[in-house]
Amino acid sequence: MPVQVYETLFILDSTKHALDVEGSKTALHATIERYGGTIDVSRPWDDRKLTYPIKKHKKGSYHIVYYRIESTKQAEMERDYRLNETILRHMTSAIDPKWVDAVMDVAKNDHAPAFAIRGLQDESAPMDISPNLGEGLPEGEAVTAATGGRRPPRREMAEKPE
Repeated sequence: MPVQVYETLFILDSTKHALDVEGSKTALHATIERYGGTIDVSRPWDDRKLTYPIKKHKKGSYHIVYYRIESTKQAEMERDYRLNETILRHMTSAIDPKWVDAVMDVAKNDHAPAFAIRGLQDESAPMDISPNLGEGLPEGEAVTAATGGRRPPRREMAEKPE
C-alpha cells in the first residue's frame, strides 16, 4: 500500500493537556504508531481562546503532527481520534508528494508559532489571476465575455400571499 505524508492539527482540551503535557503528546504518538505510522515532526502550536465553545470548552491547546502512514489505515486512525476525550477537534490534510520536502523543511526548521502559515506565504503568487476579458465592452457584452456566454438562470420574483 502507498505510504502518504499527513499533517494533523489537533485542538486539545487545555485543562487535561496542561496537567500532563508529555502524556497528551505520548497518547497522540501512540495512536499514530499503533497503526504503523512514523512521526516526522510533532510540536505544540499555540494555546488560545476558541472562537466558539467546543464541548463546553472555551480554550484549546493546538498541537500539530506530521507523519507517514499507509493511506488505507488513515480512516481507522481518525476513528480513534474521535473517541479520544482529550482531542476536542482535529483536521488532517494529506501533503502532496511534490510539496513534502518543502513542508517538512519549514516544519523542522522554523520555531515560531505560525511556522506553517509563514512557509506558505513565502510562495510568490500572482496578485490578480482574473483576466480583463470585458475591458472596453458594454456591460452586457462584458459579462458574456467573462462568463464564456454562460449566464445564470433568471429567477422570477415570488408574489407575497396577502
